[in-house]
Amino acid sequence: MRGVSLEEISAATRIAPRFLVALENEQWDQLPGGVFNRGFIRAVARFLGLDEDSLVSEYALETKGRAEPGVVADPPIEPNSRYVEITLVIVLAALLIAGAVFALVHFGPQLAARWHKHSAQSATVPQPTSGGSH
Repeated sequence: MRGVSLEEISAATRIAPRFLVALENEQWDQLPGGVFNRGFIRAVARFLGLDEDSLVSEYALETKGRAEPGVVADPPIEPNSRYVEITLVIVLAALLIAGAVFALVHFGPQLAARWHKHSAQSATVPQPTSGGSH
């Protein structure tokens, strides 16, 4: 690489020497791939005073049609089936609470009156005494 040592280029560009060797030998499969490769080429070209765009274009022509290694996107996150179950439990609990509130509002006064009437009757009924003498 133009009489400059790999160590000098590595120190100036902060690119690992193994990647510089792979660039120099056109061992594209030894590079991380994607934008990293183009970034490495640009950084080395800039350091050596070469035309960055033309070197990146040459790289693109050389690797055209090849599957680039590189960063693989994470698979899409599938919704957790537990969310459906949790949502169902919450909806059922809300319906149960709403039904209880409805029952208390509409039937509560009748039940309270009936309970109050029953407790008032039991208070007025004389208690039987046991058959003993005083």
